[in-house]
Amino acid sequence: MIPKETIEEIRARCDIVELVGAYLPELRRRGSTYKCRCPFHQEKTPSFTVNDARQIFHCFGCNAGGDVFRFVMDYEKVDFVTAVSMLAERVGVEIKYEGGSPGQSGNKDALYKLHADAAAFYHRLLLEGTEGAEARRYLEERDLPVEVIKEFQIGVAPNEWEGLLNRALKKGYTTEQLEAAGLVVPSDRGGQVGFYDRFRNRIMFPICDQMGRVIGFSGRIMNKAEKGAKYVNSPETLLFRKNRVLYAFDKARKAIVDSRQAIVVEGQIDAIRCHQAGLSNVVASQGTALTENHARLIKRYADEVVLVLDADAAGLKAALASSEIFIASELSVRVVTLPEKEDPDSLIRKRGAEALTELVKDAVGALDFLIDAFGRQEDMKSEAGRMRAVQAVLNLINLCPSAARRDQMIHTAADRLNISPLALSQDLRRAKKRKPVARKEEETPPVPVEKKSYPKQETALLELLVHYYHDVHPFVHDYLPPGHLTDPACRQLVEILMLDPPETLSGDLHDFSEETQRIISRVMAEESKTIDSETSAVELVQRYILLFWKRHLEQEQANLAQRTDISNEKRFQESTRIRQDLYTLSKGWNSATTAMLGLRLHTDVDF
Repeated sequence: MIPKETIEEIRARCDIVELVGAYLPELRRRGSTYKCRCPFHQEKTPSFTVNDARQIFHCFGCNAGGDVFRFVMDYEKVDFVTAVSMLAERVGVEIKYEGGSPGQSGNKDALYKLHADAAAFYHRLLLEGTEGAEARRYLEERDLPVEVIKEFQIGVAPNEWEGLLNRALKKGYTTEQLEAAGLVVPSDRGGQVGFYDRFRNRIMFPICDQMGRVIGFSGRIMNKAEKGAKYVNSPETLLFRKNRVLYAFDKARKAIVDSRQAIVVEGQIDAIRCHQAGLSNVVASQGTALTENHARLIKRYADEVVLVLDADAAGLKAALASSEIFIASELSVRVVTLPEKEDPDSLIRKRGAEALTELVKDAVGALDFLIDAFGRQEDMKSEAGRMRAVQAVLNLINLCPSAARRDQMIHTAADRLNISPLALSQDLRRAKKRKPVARKEEETPPVPVEKKSYPKQETALLELLVHYYHDVHPFVHDYLPPGHLTDPACRQLVEILMLDPPETLSGDLHDFSEETQRIISRVMAEESKTIDSETSAVELVQRYILLFWKRHLEQEQANLAQRTDISNEKRFQESTRIRQDLYTLSKGWNSATTAMLGLRLHTDVDF
C-alpha cells in the first residue's frame, strides 16, 4: 500500500496542465480552461477539457475524466499503483510502501528495477570487462564513439549460459522475476526445471519507454559467421509490447514535438547514427512492422512522418504498408528513397549528415511514392498495368479520413495517372462501399469508458454546488432532501457536498467508484453554461429545487393512485394535500419556502 500522504504529496507537486501538455502538445487555453482533441476516442471538434484550478480533466465526448493519476492510468494503460509510481518519479517523490516494497514477479516496479540493473550490468561489462573486448572492437569498427555508447547505454551480454542469471540471483531477484522480464528462458534438463540467459554474446541495445525507463532489450550478433538470428529481442512482457514501442523515442520526443515531424528508420544503429549526426527527431521500428499503436504514439506529438527504409524490395513493401497505417491515422506521410545498397548509417558515414538531411527535405508524399513504385514495377502503358496502379491508388486514398485531404490526393493522382479527377472520384465512391481495412495490430485498445447519460438537471445542480458553493449551499441544505435526486451517483455527491466543500471531492477522488469519478470530473471541468448575465446562481438553484420537489410530488401522486392498501377517505386526504402542495410550489420561490420546510419535516433523509 502507498500511504495516502505520499499520494497527496505527488498530486500536489504534479500540475495537470503541465502533465497533459507533455502528452498532448496541442493542448491550448480556451477561456478559463484548456482544450484539445481527446486522446481516448476519435473526434474532430475538441471536447477534451483540462481545468487548471480544479486539477481535473474531462472529455465531454466519451466521458473519460479524473485527476493526474486517472489520466496516466487511461493513457498509459496501467493500474493505479503504477500510475502513482510513474508520477512520483516525474516529480521526485520517493515512495515508501506500507508493509514493504512490492516484489512479486508480475509487479511493474520490480520489473523496471530489474531491467535497469540488467542494462547497467551489460553496459559496465562493455566498458570495463575483459568479456567486452570483442564488442568494443565491433563498435569501434562501426564508428560508434564512447560518448554515444554511454548516451544510449549500449552493452554486451557475456558469452555464458548463466552470466546474468547468477548475478541477478545474488542481488536478490528471483527466477520468477527474471522469467517475467524475459531475461531468462526455462529449460528441462534431466527432468529438472532450470533457467539460462536469453541473451548471450551479443551487443545489447536497451529499449526504453517514453519516460526513458528500460523495458526490454535487443541483442545483435557481432560475427556474421555466428549461427543464430541477427537480432534477438525481448519477448512480450508486462512492460514490453513491441507494437507500442519505438526505439529512441524517449530521446527523440522533444525534437519531434518541436518540429512536429518524426523520422522513422529501421534499425537501432541507424537511429543512433542519426542522433549522433544531429537528427534528433529520429526513431526506429526495430525491424518490426509498424502498427496502428505506433501511429497513435507518433500522432500525439507530430503531424508528419518521414519513412527512411531500406531501398530493397522488403523496404519498399514496408514503406507502402506503413504509409497506409499512418495515413489512416491522419498523419502526413513522406518517403525517402535511399541510394542502392545504402542505409541511414552507411549513408551518413560515407557522405555526412547533410546527405540524409537533403533526402528527407526532398522526400515525396506517400501517394507519389506509390505511383513511382508502380511505374517501376508495371507497364503503365498497358491497360492491366494502369488498372492495378489505379486500384492501389484508390485503396490508399480510401484510407484517408479527411475529405479535404482526399480531394487533394485525388487531384494529385489524376494528374500523375493522366485521368480526370471526376472519374477517379466516381471510382473512389464505388470503392468506399468495399473500403479496405488498414493492417491491424495484435490488439486494438478499447475506448476507456462507455458514455453514460446522467439526469441533466441533477448534474446542473452539482455544477452549481461545485462552482458557486457558498452561494447555493444554504438553499440546497435547507430545502432539498437528497432523496429527491434519482441518480445514485448524483445523490451521493450532493450528500457529501452538504457536509464538505468541493475540494473534498477532488482530494478523495480515488475513494470513489470509476463512475462517480467520471461525474466529478465532468461537473468540475467547466462552469455551468446555464448561467448568464440575467440569471444568477441563486435564482437557478431555486428553480432546480422547485423542479425536484414538483417531480417528487408528482411521483407521489402516481404512486397513490396505484395503492390498494388505504381507504378512499385516506386517498382523498392525501391527494388533496399533494394538489395543494403542487399549487403552492407553482406560485414561486417566496411562496413555496414555508411549504417546503414543512414538507421536509416528513422526509426521512436528514443532514
